[in-house]
Amino acid sequence: MELAWLDDVVQAKTPRRLPVVLTVPEVRSLLLHMHGTTGLIAQLLYGTGMRLLESLRLRVKDVDFPGGKLLFEKAKAIKTA
Repeated sequence: MELAWLDDVVQAKTPRRLPVVLTVPEVRSLLLHMHGTTGLIAQLLYGTGMRLLESLRLRVKDVDFPGGKLLFEKAKAIKTA
């Protein structure tokens, strides 16, 4: 099947920007300046790798204080190659 209108279509170019990554001292300084709930959430996001909504949905019953664990339910699975 020939689709003549596809001859003029070009593929989009991917941007050649590198991601901005903070150094460990920069992250430490940033987290030290955050307080309260916002600071706690930022530390959880950085330290555990959880997603924002997962951290916002955490409840006291999801924290195992004696075991030092967070219990995740219905967390989004990460695919590995």
